[in-house]
Amino acid sequence: MTINAASAAEAAADATATREKLVLTARELIPLLRSNADRTERDRRLTDEVTDAVRSAGLFQACTPRASGGSGGGVRTLVEVTAELARGDGSTGWVAFIANTTALAFGLFPDHVRAAVYTDPHTVAISQFTPNPTATEVEGGYRLSGKWPFASGSHQAQWTLTAFRVLDDAGQVREIRYALLSADDLKIEDTWFVAGMAGTGSNTYIANDVFVSSDFTLDYETFYGRKFATWLPDEPVYRTPIGTLACLAIVGPIMGLAEAAWDFTLDMMKSGRPITGAYGDIREAPSYRLALADARATIDTGRFHLLRAADAIDSAAYEGRVLDVSERAALRGDAAHATRNFRNAVDMLLDIGGTRSFALSNPLQRVWRDIEVASRHGLNNVLMNREEYALSLLEMDQAFPEVL
Repeated sequence: MTINAASAAEAAADATATREKLVLTARELIPLLRSNADRTERDRRLTDEVTDAVRSAGLFQACTPRASGGSGGGVRTLVEVTAELARGDGSTGWVAFIANTTALAFGLFPDHVRAAVYTDPHTVAISQFTPNPTATEVEGGYRLSGKWPFASGSHQAQWTLTAFRVLDDAGQVREIRYALLSADDLKIEDTWFVAGMAGTGSNTYIANDVFVSSDFTLDYETFYGRKFATWLPDEPVYRTPIGTLACLAIVGPIMGLAEAAWDFTLDMMKSGRPITGAYGDIREAPSYRLALADARATIDTGRFHLLRAADAIDSAAYEGRVLDVSERAALRGDAAHATRNFRNAVDMLLDIGGTRSFALSNPLQRVWRDIEVASRHGLNNVLMNREEYALSLLEMDQAFPEVL
């Protein structure tokens, strides 16, 4: 479906206004998120105070279709909102990233499915894309059994979008599909014990012979945006390919963590504390000032690549066109470069802070642990994303379409 230039421009302008409002709302929550960060990490889940604040502010629903009561934000909105939340607390930004990425998938489902999910406009849906469980096809749908680990936001979700393998009569995998399941039909196994992003509650979902109707499932080609399901013609952003946007949007919280490290380090430098015997005020040391400038430039470089890529995905959706393989590869390249810059910037800022950065009383140590974990998620495999981009540059991408 092609959209005329005037309509695309109008949609983009409207998206900008919505995004600016949502980003400001997220920024206003930073003090609350920081004051709850210790408990969030200790309890391995978002506190009720944080969950209620983010939910009531509509930030778990920033990318929920307007037709379902959400704000209808696109990929750039997703990236900037989750970055601001992660600037307050990495785990909160991460859960919001999962919820809003999943919300963008709802343009792939028919109206009656969305109506069943969004009986409350503040509904939270999350997702797991690894097809561990298996299913058999039955009349009207499928019966699923198995486990989905890494269910970030498991304590906040009412629904989950999950991958599964459909078996044939011989027990062989016939296809991969994606099912929208009620969290009430699943059991949570408490498995999330980690060094970083501890507050995301990324536990394991368990299904035991759960039935899902066929219309609550998606085929592989539709899910990954290689063909369109245009159930929301008035909201073009929902033509965004989920697989591509997830690999990019995951960098939003990582950017927010880098900005949090910047905030804490800048405050420390402005305090003018002494360093070694050479300088009575850290600001007097040229090497530290230059390190600060380098860190800022490195964050800004990552931000440029991330937002450029987000705008490219949104533009394609507004134009009503499917991203080709080379475009997808370039977006993964941007995601990889942004991730490495954000991680490198935090390293630079830790050099400025020194050993005291790792005191448990210093929030910078949690940022460090969070970004080290978040930046190595399977969706954000920097090594593979760079490889896929290189294949595209050498015009070898058509030989390896399965990686894109």
